[in-house]
Amino acid sequence: MTLWAISMRTISPMPDHPSDDNWIGRRIASHRRERGWTLAALGNRVGLSTTQLSRIESGSRQSSVGTLIELARAFEVTLSELVAEEPTLAFHLVKAGEHRPHESANGSMTPLSGNYPGIDAVLLTILPASDAPVAHHAGEEWLYILGGSVEVTIGNDTVRLHTGDALHFPSLNTHSVRALGDESARALLVSTTSCTH
Repeated sequence: MTLWAISMRTISPMPDHPSDDNWIGRRIASHRRERGWTLAALGNRVGLSTTQLSRIESGSRQSSVGTLIELARAFEVTLSELVAEEPTLAFHLVKAGEHRPHESANGSMTPLSGNYPGIDAVLLTILPASDAPVAHHAGEEWLYILGGSVEVTIGNDTVRLHTGDALHFPSLNTHSVRALGDESARALLVSTTSCTH
């Protein structure tokens, strides 16, 4: 079965208060209830405990980008559909002044791609952290550093990237990323969203 088919479900309208960070948690809960899944059932699919998922849905815990990718895969929707405010029509355009960042456990993420299956493109602001969230999911990731420096751990390997560096790797491998030093880093993350099981 090929995941990431274009969802025929109606995308929730833009929230009345876009600054309300918990509306992504409510959308995750809505997707879960639509499928008749318990927190435990969803947790088994994405490797999270019911407590972690409950906190994500309630807004008391922010998801990492990797967790959001895993949740989107479990729901068979794109990352953009899971977090974006507007549905994609014949094309998807994000003007420079219309970026809508969302807070995550890694820092902030701004979806740049539409609800098409194939790839997800996200603009990341990565916070310096001693314990960067760990992720693993089917597909591939390509990371391009726009500013600052980061440390990426893939399995047992660690690599440092600086402005202008790019990294491409299979995202099924356990991976994490954190900014180096005291400054945040900015990066473009492109991940493939098509996979088969």
